[in-house]
Amino acid sequence: MFEEVLSEEAIAAAEELSPLLADFYLAGGTGLALQLGHRKSVDFDFFSRELFQSDILLQKIRPDKILFAREGTLHCEKRGVKLSFLFYETALIYSPAVWRKIKVADWRDIIAEKFKAISQRGSKKDFYDLYAAVILKMGIEEACLIFKKRFGSSDMNLYHVLKSLTFFDDAEGEPMPHLLMGGEKWEWKNIKIFFEENIYRFEKGLIG
Repeated sequence: MFEEVLSEEAIAAAEELSPLLADFYLAGGTGLALQLGHRKSVDFDFFSRELFQSDILLQKIRPDKILFAREGTLHCEKRGVKLSFLFYETALIYSPAVWRKIKVADWRDIIAEKFKAISQRGSKKDFYDLYAAVILKMGIEEACLIFKKRFGSSDMNLYHVLKSLTFFDDAEGEPMPHLLMGGEKWEWKNIKIFFEENIYRFEKGLIG
């Protein structure tokens, strides 16, 4: 795992939480960055297929600040690190990795989620994450196949997902992620060009 993507405070928070996370796995941008090493990440998103009671979880993790809490959802802070705990029924396809005794969703499962995130409201980080996986780990066609494998039984509109891959309005005003990989191909303008120039390959992979 690429621990350099995290702050010392985040690693300390993870160490403190690890004995309490048997029912959860880490995913999201941090889970992906730990496996690809492409950018810094500052928060933790934990998911569970078991519906949990936030009040019971709060007693265990003892956060410094509670941001939002209800059944199956908890957002809080510990050691200055934002933590999210979410009930999420969709099953993982691949066996999780383990980092500091914490289960981490396989990067391929997280990439499937990135398609979904972009279709809902694509942040700049989501576009960078999908781009990083495609150029560092797999091709466009394989990425599309994994997305369909994980969410094929859902009612997601694949045409909407495809269109979202070249809709950058929501991402434009956001700050740049703290990248750990440099060079011209990592500039935002070239990330957009990549998706625009390869949209027909994404179409073939998603829709056929």
